[in-house]
Amino acid sequence: MMRLTVMHIAVGYSAHVSARGYVPATPFFAHRAELRTVGAWLTEEEAAALDTTEPNYHRMMLSTADHPVVAPLIPATFGLYVSRHGVVADPETGARVPFGSQQDIIGWLDRRLPDLALRGPAAEVCARLGDPIVAGRLGAALRAGGLCTPAGLPVRSDESAVLS
Repeated sequence: MMRLTVMHIAVGYSAHVSARGYVPATPFFAHRAELRTVGAWLTEEEAAALDTTEPNYHRMMLSTADHPVVAPLIPATFGLYVSRHGVVADPETGARVPFGSQQDIIGWLDRRLPDLALRGPAAEVCARLGDPIVAGRLGAALRAGGLCTPAGLPVRSDESAVLS
């Protein structure tokens, strides 16, 4: 594992609720953005094991030609886990909501969705969203309200490193 910077990628919120009741992060394409993160160079077996822990994400292979990586060891391609549900975005502008705190995304959603489950402090809201019925209702409302958009990342076929 090592620290690195990946170009043209930013982090926002996935358009779903996790089993534990929070709105998780997901990467997306953002021209000129710089994502400072940690890369893990995994074997095929390790990557396959990690894949099984991420049912709401799929591992996309990206090229360093499209997304330059600044690191001591630079692979030609790398994997990145991207939400299967899309990225939370403003339906009027299409701008993806930048990643912040749970209170940030809960407040943003509360201003756009008429759901009482979104009212209150983040800990209370997340506890309510931990109920699969409430979480499913919120996910459906995100899609129905046009509050999500694709990540906009191109897929590559070969495999090398995985960023998590």
